[in-house]
Amino acid sequence: MGISFRSASLVFKVIFVTCLIVILAISLNVWWNTALHEGTIEKMTQEKVKIISEFIEKNVIRSMERGRHFDIHAILQNYATYRNIWRIYLFRPDGTIKASTNGEEFNRKVEDVDFYLKRKYFVREETGRDGTGKKEHYRVYYYVNPIVNKPECFQCHNRKEGITGILVVANSMKEMDQMISRVEIHSVILAVITIGFLSSVLAILFLRFVERPITSLTQTMRKVEEGDLNARVRLKSKDEMGRLAENLNGMIEKLQWAKKEADQYHQDLVKRADRMASIGELSSGIAHEIRNPLAGIQGAIEILAQAFPQGDGRREVTDEIQKQIRKLERLVKDLLNYAKPIPQKYIATDLNELAERVLSFFMTQQGRSEDFRVVKNFSSPLPRVMIDPHSMEQAFLNIILNARKAMPKGGTFTVATRLIEGNGDRGDKTHRVVIAFEDTGSGISKESLPKIFNPFFSTRSDGTGLGLSITKNIVEQHEGRIEVESRVNVGTKVIITLPAMK
Repeated sequence: MGISFRSASLVFKVIFVTCLIVILAISLNVWWNTALHEGTIEKMTQEKVKIISEFIEKNVIRSMERGRHFDIHAILQNYATYRNIWRIYLFRPDGTIKASTNGEEFNRKVEDVDFYLKRKYFVREETGRDGTGKKEHYRVYYYVNPIVNKPECFQCHNRKEGITGILVVANSMKEMDQMISRVEIHSVILAVITIGFLSSVLAILFLRFVERPITSLTQTMRKVEEGDLNARVRLKSKDEMGRLAENLNGMIEKLQWAKKEADQYHQDLVKRADRMASIGELSSGIAHEIRNPLAGIQGAIEILAQAFPQGDGRREVTDEIQKQIRKLERLVKDLLNYAKPIPQKYIATDLNELAERVLSFFMTQQGRSEDFRVVKNFSSPLPRVMIDPHSMEQAFLNIILNARKAMPKGGTFTVATRLIEGNGDRGDKTHRVVIAFEDTGSGISKESLPKIFNPFFSTRSDGTGLGLSITKNIVEQHEGRIEVESRVNVGTKVIITLPAMK
């Protein structure tokens, strides 16, 4: 298994950043050491040249006192033998060179005497030849020492002269520059070795403790993604990577367990769906078979009831039989509606108009009543919804009938619509239309609320238990959602949410 040195890999990023830091640190160290060495060597050179210049000054003054002017040249030659001393010369204030280690300069004029008088020392690049005669350039340090006119000099010099001569000692910096260059080269070599060693160590460490564990984790996660829930990470380390592997293995085990439960649940749902389909077909067949004999029985009872006079006790029996027959008719009708196929006639519909039409039909059928008040809070304009109006009318009517039966002594029934906006799974804007039916009736208990959509579940003795089941099926067939909120003796609120057309 090799290390990935792609620019996006973690190993590359860490090694690259670490090397940058090391390079910066070593560069600063090289600069600092070079500056220290250069400063120390320059200071030593200055001290050496200063001392040599002072000795020469004393010897020159002593020779002048003795009248041995011809010894000055020999004095300069003696000190020129010191290491790195490149040149020594002495000139008068008018610029005439009176003594020099280079005999060819005797009695020549020095240009710009003020330049020397204004500077104690300076560095200048000079040209010379090495041992093989090859021309080379190097720096030279010049130390300027003006010889002050003292009383012992008055016998040869005018008292008014401030200085009697200017002594210049030049020291070659060639050896110093070579030393500094060697320091820089050694520092760079050390930096390269350090960076190479550090990079190798980091690469080995990352390969052992990061790259291999991450690769193992990634491969295991890929297998799990492909559906292999038996895959496990094999890491024996006790560090963070080891704990991560343990957590991942635990998560995979939970996924495996959840998958088994989901498969079992799916199988149960399939069996239940098959069973419900069979029951639905059977119920539909039975409902059709019951409807015709039931109509015959109802007709016979009506004829029989007409033969009994009013007040006859047998008339009460026939009335009760007719009441139960009507209940059976209602149950057969609901059962057929519950088992009928999904509606196919979808039309772009205004939900406000549909609700208004259903409410008008309901009020017409039941008649105006002072104790039953209808409040409409319609939001307008609303985007249209793509629905089957006939089946949605049935759903709305089931809810309205349930609300009316929940308020036998009267109350307020409120129908409200509104538009809600949100974000879809892909981040796009979504619009949904909400219609809410709210009554102030008896409400539903907490125990019964989760069961209200179950087929044949009813809290009333005269209910079939199929109304809300049919309503839920209709809403879900339109990719909608139905929710019920209720409190006993306060009221019930049914909320239907449907996707709006773009």
